[in-house]
This record gives sequence, structure tokens and C-alpha cells, in this order.
Amino acid sequence: MLARALARPCAALARARVRSRVGPIHRHVTTRASTSDTRSNDADASLVLFAPTLRATERVAAMLASDAGRGDVLCLHGEVGAGKSALSRAYVRAVCGDPYVEVPSPTFLLQQVYDDHCGADTSTGPPPVHHFDLYRLTGPEDCDRLGLEESFTAASSLIEWAERLGERCPGERLDVYIETGEEATARDGAVVVEVKTSEEDDEDDELEDEDADPAFVDRKPRVIRLVPRGEAWRRRVDALAAKLS
Repeated sequence: MLARALARPCAALARARVRSRVGPIHRHVTTRASTSDTRSNDADASLVLFAPTLRATERVAAMLASDAGRGDVLCLHGEVGAGKSALSRAYVRAVCGDPYVEVPSPTFLLQQVYDDHCGADTSTGPPPVHHFDLYRLTGPEDCDRLGLEESFTAASSLIEWAERLGERCPGERLDVYIETGEEATARDGAVVVEVKTSEEDDEDDELEDEDADPAFVDRKPRVIRLVPRGEAWRRRVDALAAKLS
């Protein structure tokens, strides 16, 4: 186990290049919007998930990444420590196809770009991932230097603290609301889907926890609410719900 833990940083350095563009359940119950619904009813098509472990959070991210494409925009909402970075890290690794890719928080750089996995032909295969953290911005007027429009077209964009975008947030997107704590499952009488993981995953978690500093072990249960904006995202959220039902 110790050898595996020591090998990971080396593998990450060998496999990944991260460059900044800017410097210093229960049961499945969900209501779905029809094609005739307006965008104001997008929230009715939301899917509420309960992720009891980090592995479950990572599974949600991997399912979202399974059909990632250029032009995808995922807006992440939640308080400090809710799990936005944990979900983002798992999403980037799933799109890159490498569980050891280093995914540092872009809080100070504002944006990190991941594109080494795309290959020479960028017209096929997984998209680049542009990971934003807008916590330090005060509003939409601070976003000019980020090249958002380019990212929204050429990459799959993950945006933490997306509320900073205001009206610059694209209409076609997936809003991801993350809260910690099991008590959130009962909010507004919502019935949620519990995200299951395999026994093998659970055993791996236990083994890794034995070697980890307890201060850095993520044991938070999370409630993840997916709110699709636009018909394409509604179909994808419905497909995700079907996989979990």
C-alpha cells in the first residue's frame, strides 16, 4: 500500500501537464420536463442524488463525464467545503482517463486547462476540460480576461462559484448544487436517489484510509442536485436517472 501511495505523485507528474491560462435512498423519483416546457420549468426536471461517500461523489462525476463533449458547461454551486472541488477533480480524471492526474484548485489562477488527453485530432475523442474557480471575483465584469466564450465552445467547462458569472452564464448548462449532510435529503420533502458503489470500492476506501492522514480523509455525505438548463441537458439528466434507477 505504501508503495502504491508513493507511486502516485510520480505517475501524476509523468502523465499530466496542467497549464494555467490566467496568471497569478432511497428510491428514484424525479419529475421530468416535456419538450413543450419552457426554461422556467427546468427545475422540475432536476435529479436529486445522495452520495454517502467520496466514492459515490466520484461515481456521479464519472457518469457526468461519460458523455462529456465540447460546449458542455457545468456550473457548480455550494458553500466552502461542500465538495465542488472533489466532484471537479473526479470529473477531470474521468474525462482524461487517468485517475492520477493532478487537479489543483484553480482558486488563485482562476483557470486550469487539461488537454493532453485529446490527441492530435481534436475533432474526435474526449474534449479538453477548462476548470474555473471564480471565488475571488466580485461579479461578471471581472470575467473579461478569462476567455469564457472560447471555453464554452471549445471545451467542457467546469465552473466553481458560477454565480459570479451573473448574466454571462450560458443558457444551455447543467447547474450542480452540492450540500453536505444527510439531513439535506429531507429538505422540501424531496425524495432522492442514493448513489451506490461496489463492495470492492468500499474495501479500497478502507485500505486507503488506513494510510491517510485522518485530517485529509473525505468522509462527508453529500446531496447533489442536478438541474438541467435546456432540452439537451434534460435528456442527459433523464438518461443518468435511468442508469441509477
